Amino acid sequence: MRKFIFLILVLILIAGGGWWWKQKTSDQGPKILATAVLQKGQVRKVLEATGIIKSQVGAIVKIGAQATGVITKMKVKVGDKVQKGQLVAEIDDREIRAAMIEARSRLEKARLALEKIKVTYPLKIAQARAEFDQAKARLNYAQSNFLKLKKLFQKKIVSQDEFEQAQKELEIETQNLNQASARLNELKREFGLETRKTRAEIKELKAGLDALKVKLSYTKIYSPLTGYVSQVTAQEGETVVAGLQVANLITVLDPTRLELWIYVDETDIGEVRAGQKVTFSVDSYPDKVFSGQIAQIYPQPEVRDNIVYYQALVPISSDQAKFLRPEMTTHCQIEVKTRADVLALPNSALKWIKGEQIVFVQRPDGTVSQIKPILGLSGLNYTEIISGLKPGDKVATQVVIRGKD
Repeated sequence: MRKFIFLILVLILIAGGGWWWKQKTSDQGPKILATAVLQKGQVRKVLEATGIIKSQVGAIVKIGAQATGVITKMKVKVGDKVQKGQLVAEIDDREIRAAMIEARSRLEKARLALEKIKVTYPLKIAQARAEFDQAKARLNYAQSNFLKLKKLFQKKIVSQDEFEQAQKELEIETQNLNQASARLNELKREFGLETRKTRAEIKELKAGLDALKVKLSYTKIYSPLTGYVSQVTAQEGETVVAGLQVANLITVLDPTRLELWIYVDETDIGEVRAGQKVTFSVDSYPDKVFSGQIAQIYPQPEVRDNIVYYQALVPISSDQAKFLRPEMTTHCQIEVKTRADVLALPNSALKWIKGEQIVFVQRPDGTVSQIKPILGLSGLNYTEIISGLKPGDKVATQVVIRGKD
């Protein structure tokens, strides 16, 4: 009986020892808590950076006044929506209108003077031409009479007094013709000069009147773009003085014309190119993801806290601009490389063991293998597998690694 009891105790000790050894041995291996099935997909390498929403050049316009005077009407206030070409303010224009009336009067006088010149000078010229024709006829008669008396004098038919009288009349008529010709030419020249002078005066007066019209247009201020009034610096009754600098009255902002400035660290700028896809989010809409493409990279760096950054510019569509505001901070991801239809391993499956990246693979029989795969492109969430693993492998994404006692 004692031997039987002893044999039972020995068997119990042997069984307990075996269980203890098996349990101890199993505790030394990795314990897998979660797995993922390896399959093909897309691996994206992205750069994370901070950006700021900015208004595009020309999206914020400060509307000034080029006219000096009292503001008679201020038609907008901060927050109002305005359309391109909408009248937003008026300045007292009475002085300019009075000057325009005077300028129109002087212009009308000049035009009447030109009409008078066009009417009177042709009459004077016609009269002078008639006098010239008469003088020429008298000269012809005097020449004919002189030649006739000259022959008679040579034949001693007429006296010397008659011949000298004919000669004197010829000289007088020649002088009269010269005077008539000079008078005719003078009137023609004077007609041309007076016409050009008066036309030049009319042109000058018209230019002055046009200048006054431009000045008058300055008294009515229109919005150059569609947007919202963000600032009003003057009110009705205030006097604006246009000097060397245009006095700013109203600032209009077009909220749909926005762009994203991404500040890329100098260590990453070598991988950033125009045309790369960008996704970004803002704190106001944490669940909404916006997207765009890099349009250009500014060559001039910006130094912040002794760190060199380069600005990458991303245009923002009008649909996206409905949710965004200038100066919002953005969290950006720049897609620098993408590989599709590759074996994509979740980054959570990569474990560092003694300085090497290891993947724990759970076999169908429940055993766990440690694989050191050859890695390709490393993305934000997945890493490309070149070799060492195959589609369908069950990899550990959460594992507890236990060492020996």
